[in-house]
Amino acid sequence: MPPGRLRTALPWALVCVRPPLGALGVLVAWLEWPRWIWLVSFVLAILSDVYDGKLARRFGVATERLRRADSIADDLFAYASLATFWIAEPGVISDHRVGLIALIALDLLRVPLDWWRFGKRSSYHATSMRAFGLSLIPVGVLLMMRGDVHGFLWLALALGAWAEVEGALMTLILPRWTVDVRHIGVALALRRDARVGAGEGD
Repeated sequence: MPPGRLRTALPWALVCVRPPLGALGVLVAWLEWPRWIWLVSFVLAILSDVYDGKLARRFGVATERLRRADSIADDLFAYASLATFWIAEPGVISDHRVGLIALIALDLLRVPLDWWRFGKRSSYHATSMRAFGLSLIPVGVLLMMRGDVHGFLWLALALGAWAEVEGALMTLILPRWTVDVRHIGVALALRRDARVGAGEGD
């Protein structure tokens, strides 16, 4: 196992590299660089997203601060990727604009909801959001390398909408801010446990 400082630095480095990789994608599309550059950056971003949490848990450094930073990095990379796709293939994005606008609206509406409930942005890393992220892999590759998404984007948007709705419901259900809530069932269990604990305290 790496020494103490390296154990802390590695997960942070993987989190912090994702926003610049998203910005690189925008440059590739805007400056019309070879799209294989985007593909390499996309693969690196996926790997960073997979291993930042795994290494943090393995090394015992999965702090609240790191998990919140991970969520912010995910958001920045997602919006940078959307900008990349819009610049690279505006026709495809325009064809899906209704679904995209709805998904963005759901995501933005969660911001004031989170702050109203907890005073900060949620960081659930739910299974539904992970499924949405995985669905974007074929979407991105097909769009950037072939210029067509073959219906995969509608599927991804549906998964993303459910992930956002589930996230909003968990925010309303949870009694306090909690990181890494896998699904709504976990949120309900935590709420039930909090009520039982409060009853015992009385």
